[in-house]
Amino acid sequence: MIELNWTFFVQMINFFILMIVLNKILYKPILGVLDERDEKIEGSHERAKELDSDGELIMENYNNKIYEAKIEAMSAKKLVQKDASTEASKIIAEASDRAETIILDVRREMELEVVKARKDLEPEVKNVAGTIAQRVVGRKVA
Repeated sequence: MIELNWTFFVQMINFFILMIVLNKILYKPILGVLDERDEKIEGSHERAKELDSDGELIMENYNNKIYEAKIEAMSAKKLVQKDASTEASKIIAEASDRAETIILDVRREMELEVVKARKDLEPEVKNVAGTIAQRVVGRKVA
C-alpha cells in the first residue's frame, strides 16, 4: 500500500519548485517564441493579402489602360482612314478634272486639225471630183 509520510510532501514541494523553475526557464520563453512566430505568420498573411489586393488593383488599372489605348487606337485608325478617304476622293476629283480638261483640249485640237485638213484638201477635192466625173462620164467635164 501507499503510505503518506513526509517524503511525499517533499516530493510535492520539489514538483512545484520544478514547475515554477521550468515555467520561468522553459515554458514562458517557448510560449513567447511561439506567440512571436504566430504574430509573424499573421503579419505575413496580412501582407500577402495587401499585396494580393494591390496586385489586383494594378492589374485592373493595367487592363483599363490597355482598353483605353485600344479605343484610342481605333479612333485614331478611323480618323486616319477618314482622312485618307477624303484625300483619295480629292485626288480622284482632281484627276477626273484633269482628264476632262485633257479630253477637251484633244477634241479642240482634233477640230482644228479637221478644219485645217478640210482647208488643205478643198482644192484637191475639186480636182479629184473632176477626175472621178471624167472617168465616169468618159469625157472631160467642165
